[in-house]
Amino acid sequence: MKRKVLIALTALFTLFLTVTAQPPQPPSPEEMAKRETEQMKSELNLTADQLTKVEAINLKYAQKMGEMFQQGPGGDFAEMQKKMLEIDNQKRAEFSKILTADQLKKYDVMVAEQRKNMPGPPM
Repeated sequence: MKRKVLIALTALFTLFLTVTAQPPQPPSPEEMAKRETEQMKSELNLTADQLTKVEAINLKYAQKMGEMFQQGPGGDFAEMQKKMLEIDNQKRAEFSKILTADQLKKYDVMVAEQRKNMPGPPM
């Protein structure tokens, strides 16, 4: 009986090491869009109509970012940052059409906070 328990514990420990040793996977564009939409929903008090539109915009731009990351920086981090900023500006322009002025100000603060917490040089 002790031998079976020891074998089972060894197998579980090996499985644990295998699972935890794998590098973390970046979130999918869908996961990124969902997370951002939820944050905007709570922080900006979106209406139901705004929420539907925000979800679509977040998914659209998360997919663009995902495509850009798949292509990789090509050794030029500054160029990648420039592209990310362009995508963010396009997204903000779309948000400016559906958010109120107060919501847009809160969104800008939210984005500024996120950028402060990003690794690498400031954008």
